Amino acid sequence: MANKPKFKDLTNPWQRFRSQTGLSQTELAAAMGLGQSAISSYETGSFPIPEIAKRFVALAKKHKVRMSLEEIYAELEPA
Repeated sequence: MANKPKFKDLTNPWQRFRSQTGLSQTELAAAMGLGQSAISSYETGSFPIPEIAKRFVALAKKHKVRMSLEEIYAELEPA
């Protein structure tokens, strides 16, 4: 099993968004039309396909949370 990369800071965009909005993984998943396991995967280092990332940025904007594709696809440090 391959090691997952670690984000440069400990809070990735998905976790930061949920922290700022108070949404659970399940609530965020429902708002995006995804399963909770997808949100969990994004919070632990997986990257969403561009369509999902764009929907996430749009949802963040609705919630008045600053978010960009650059933040979602930030460079990662080696594990």
